Amino acid sequence: MHSKPYNQSQTSREAVQLRRVHTLTDRFSMANTYLVDEERLFVIDPCSVRNVHLLFKYVTHILHRPIHDIDLIVLTHLHPDHKVAAEALRNLCDAPIAAPAGVQPSLTQRQKRKGISAFSYTYKHQTHEISIWLHDVEGLPNHLDWRVITSPGPTGERLCLYNPFTRELLSGNTIFTIRGKASLVRGNTNPALLREIIETLRNLPISYLYPGHGRAILSHHPLSNLNVE
Repeated sequence: MHSKPYNQSQTSREAVQLRRVHTLTDRFSMANTYLVDEERLFVIDPCSVRNVHLLFKYVTHILHRPIHDIDLIVLTHLHPDHKVAAEALRNLCDAPIAAPAGVQPSLTQRQKRKGISAFSYTYKHQTHEISIWLHDVEGLPNHLDWRVITSPGPTGERLCLYNPFTRELLSGNTIFTIRGKASLVRGNTNPALLREIIETLRNLPISYLYPGHGRAILSHHPLSNLNVE
């Protein structure tokens, strides 16, 4: 029996048909929020209370699903603009909040160097709301098709979520898209580690890139124009 020849265009079409990610960004926000539609739902980076209200309407009126179908809220990075929104969404759906585990040592080091400033207090308070810490290469709890990829950032560790079956990459604040091109945002890291992250992302089969800021990109090679800012 002969196997079917590999057809990249067919594979890409199938990936797009299977894609599970919905973009929910209101016109007053500069950040993107994503909803992943599976047997259970999960949300990435809710960015405002208004955004949470739009999310509630979308889930209940467009997808015709109860809000409690959301079983996880993922923060790809810690930032004050996500704090209030994540708590508001958690109060609606009673889902736990997850974040990259690597922000914990970063917070501790910042407090040792500078003391408890208003800035560091905001992040310290935000960590109290997090009940799941996500580690590099692990599967996302209850959504094991999605793998965690971590990268360094100015407020501690950031993360991407990658689904090899649908070829989707949720890049959070690791990658922005500007004028249709992808840019890797520089973190507080060394050049060797930065090159390693770039190489890891470029080697992934991706058909759809969902950035934390900017428009999503549908392409056979959405990271071909990856630049470092």
